[in-house]
Formats: sequence, structure tokens, C-alpha cells
Amino acid sequence: MELRPEIDCCKKFVTLRPKMSYIVHVTAVVEGDLEQIEALINEYRYNCLQNQPGMESFYVCRPLDQPNVFLYTQVFKDVDAHKAHIDGDDPKTFFAKMEAEDFQFQGRWMAGQEINSVPKGHLLN
Repeated sequence: MELRPEIDCCKKFVTLRPKMSYIVHVTAVVEGDLEQIEALINEYRYNCLQNQPGMESFYVCRPLDQPNVFLYTQVFKDVDAHKAHIDGDDPKTFFAKMEAEDFQFQGRWMAGQEINSVPKGHLLN
């Protein structure tokens, strides 16, 4: 875990706080063989985690009432790690495989810096 110093000018000491992550949430509506698509998404997830040192986590789930929807959350150490992911080979390979199988993927994603809004004296998670 990377720590960043925060200087409390009133108390004249330094507190180390964890650097907050960059988080991406994706909602993907897919068309095609759902078992094969799930296998491709899992392969993509494991490749990303193996190949990208800036990716901390990659979670995937499917709503029970919408079998053609995949929800995934990617956690990066910072925005630069996310940019390296987007510019890297893993997403390109994943989408090329989806296209080769003629699977459809409509994704919507949101991303942002994790907020540090923990009340003083409490721990995050």
C-alpha cells in the first residue's frame, strides 16, 4: 500500500494516509453465447491482473435477472495505471476476440479517484 504524508500544521506532526485508488465501473450489455463471453471476460480479467502491475483488483459479476449484463469494477493504483491499461494490449486483445466471434458488447463506464472521506479517528474498511 502506498502512503502519502499529510502535514498537520497545527499539531506539528506528519500522518501517513493511504493513497486513494482510481476506480472504474463498467456496465456491459452483450449479445452472443453467454458462456463463451463469460469465459472471454474471465480470461481478460486474469490477463489484466497478471500483466498490469498498476491494476490492484478486477471484480466481475452478473445480475441474476439480466443474464446478458456483466458488471465489473477495476481498481488501479492511480490514473496513470488506468491510462496504461487503456493503452495496453489486454483490452485490444479482448475486443478483437469478441469481434472475431461476432459477439456484441455495449459498455458504459464511469471512473474516478476514490474519495477520502473517513471521519477522523475511524479506519477505512
